[in-house]
Formats: sequence, C-alpha cells, structure tokens
Amino acid sequence: MRTLIKIAWRNIWRNTSRSVILILAIVFGLVGGNFIVSIYLGLIQQNFRDTIERQISHIQIHDPDFVKDNEAQYRIADGLRIVEEINRHPDVKSAAGRTVMHGMAASPHLSTGNRIVGVHPDREIQTTGFDRQIEEGTYFKEEGRLPSVVIGRELAGKLRSDIGSRIVLTFMDIHGEMISSSFRIEGIYAIGKGYEERMVFVRAHDINELIGDQNAVTEIAVLLHDNDAFKRITDELEYTYAGLTVRSWDQLAPDLRFQLEVGEQSVIWIIAIILFGVAFGILNSILMSIFERTRELGMLLSIGMKKIKVFGMVIIETVLLSLTGGAIGLVLSFGLVKLLQQRGVDLSAIGGENLRELGFSPFVYPELAAAFYFQVAILVVFFAVISSIYPAIKAIRLVPAEAVRQE
Repeated sequence: MRTLIKIAWRNIWRNTSRSVILILAIVFGLVGGNFIVSIYLGLIQQNFRDTIERQISHIQIHDPDFVKDNEAQYRIADGLRIVEEINRHPDVKSAAGRTVMHGMAASPHLSTGNRIVGVHPDREIQTTGFDRQIEEGTYFKEEGRLPSVVIGRELAGKLRSDIGSRIVLTFMDIHGEMISSSFRIEGIYAIGKGYEERMVFVRAHDINELIGDQNAVTEIAVLLHDNDAFKRITDELEYTYAGLTVRSWDQLAPDLRFQLEVGEQSVIWIIAIILFGVAFGILNSILMSIFERTRELGMLLSIGMKKIKVFGMVIIETVLLSLTGGAIGLVLSFGLVKLLQQRGVDLSAIGGENLRELGFSPFVYPELAAAFYFQVAILVVFFAVISSIYPAIKAIRLVPAEAVRQE
C-alpha cells in the first residue's frame, strides 16, 4: 500500500500545471461554497437570536383563555409574584411580566390595528435588550403630561408621526369596555418591517391604570442562560404552574424552528452540489492522465501487476489530489470565516434593505460549526472515489499487448 501511495503521489505531479489547476478548482469551490454557507447560517442564527432575545424570549406564560383571545380580562393571577419566583430560578437569565392586548393606534392621518404591550422598562431591558433597538428618541426615560409610547419605524411612517407627536391608543379594560387614551411618542425602534408595523410599547403602570388593575400581568416572558435548556425548563414551569399555558419558542414560532432545521440540513447539500460539479473536472483530469499513460499501464499489467492494484492506484491518485485541494480549501475557509466572524459582513450594498424588511439584519456574522468541516472532508473523499471509478475501470480494461505498442 505504501508503494502504491508513493507511485500515485508521483503520478499526480507528472503534469504539474493540470494538477495545480484542479487543486485550485477544488480550493476555490470549497472556499466559495463555505463562505456562502457561513453567510446563510449566520443569517439564520442571527435571526434566531434576535427573535428570541429581542422579541418572544425562550418561553412565554399566559392564562389559557388569553391564548384564545388576547384581552386584558384574562390576566395571570398573582402574575408579579410568579415573575419574581421565576427570576430566582438558576437557569433563568431574566423574566418579565407584560400587559399585552389587541388595540388600535390612531393619528390625524390614519388608524391601524396593533398589539399593545405594557412593559416594566428595567426588567424588559434585561429580558429583551429592547432599548438597543431604539433608532430615534429614548426608551421610557421621560416623564411628561402624557404617558410615553414607543412605536416602530414603519408604523411611525404610516401614521406620519415623529418624536413628540401625539397618538391615540384604543383598547379594552378588564371589564371588556373600550378605552381610548392619548400617548406621546418618546421613541422609535427598528427591528423588522412586520414587527415595526404591529408592536406598540407603553409603560405597564400607565396601561394598567387605564384598564383598572395596577398589578395586571397577561404575559410572562422568560429568557434562559442556555438555549438548549428550553424544553426542560418548559416542562418544569408547566408542572409548577399547572393552571397556566406554558409555551416554548418552538411552539410560539414554528416557522423559526422550521427555518433552523431546514437551514442546517440544506447547507451540506449546497457543498455537495459544488463538489459534484468539481467531480466532473476531476474525472476528466484523471481520464486524460490514463490516456497519456496507456503504454506505462500496459507494461505494468504485462509484468504481472494485478488489476486490483492498478485500480487502487488510480483511486489513490484521485483521493490524494482531492484531499490536497480539500485540505487547503478547508484551512482557508476556516481562516476566512473566523476573520469575518470578528469583523462581520455588511450586505447593505447587495440588497441589505430587503433583508431588513424580512426581519434580518443586513450586517451578518458568518457561522460554521466545526463538525461541518469534517462533513465536507468526507464529501471530498466521497466524490473523489466516485469520480475515479470510471477512469480506474478504463485502466484495468486495457489490453497489455495493445497498450505497450502505443506511443
């Protein structure tokens, strides 16, 4: 075997320019493919983190009737006490109580249906870091004659309102009576088009005073230290608070779960398709090598070299050639991804605004798991073996007497 490997390695460099070109094709294919995959995975993971940490959290708790009809009358009994209990859990990073309900936002120019969220600002900052999304104005730092409201950039554009503008929010109190009240826009946030159009934030004590229950809590959002612990903690909370509906992020956002699963499964196919195309170049190169060495192979067969060894030699040549390009490509890919993970990639110039409208940030930090490089290495060997089979068969089918007479 060692002798075959030595011979195969020397055969690769008989035609240096062809081998170098083929190695470069593998290198560029892998680097380009891994770069695209890392950007794609970076977008998915970034969207996951943004959705979890800035919007829905890992777990949400509601009154069962609130899930069916988001009205203030369906409150969590002793909600504030439950929030404090959950915050003492060692696996919980932060839990925040909210007063959430359907309502309407109106300006002199337009009225639109919205989801009104009453928050405790300090606790909400710890749970969602929402204050970091403020694009204009401030996040509940001002006290004035009118209570403050924070709205999305898209909604502000539709209402033709700006910082300091007055809007009217309409919603139902705990008795099911319709209430309208004026609020002053203190801040405008930017996350994603759909979210910005829909979500309106006010102080919990302002909205609770209006609905008639200062301690009202209709939703508890729970952020965990460990993403992988959400199922276990969900089960614990379901057992502890049996009368409430406890749902994890994959139940709250099944589309996000689908996106993660499909993304992780599809990326390896992207690399496989690229390597499949490169495999035809490898096959052509090895086949040309066989034709150029017809006389030499005929002589080896004539002096008694077994066909299985000739077959193996061709396969080893292909694998060594592919592994050389694959190793260089994977090392360069690893270095490139690590570099871009620190600096990030700004996609603003190539449709970044469209990404923002879909809820993705145009500034992406590429990601590739270590296991992915191992999977790619296996694919490189697999396609090398597949692409070498036909040339190897051509080699062992040579008729020695005819092959040695060829020039």
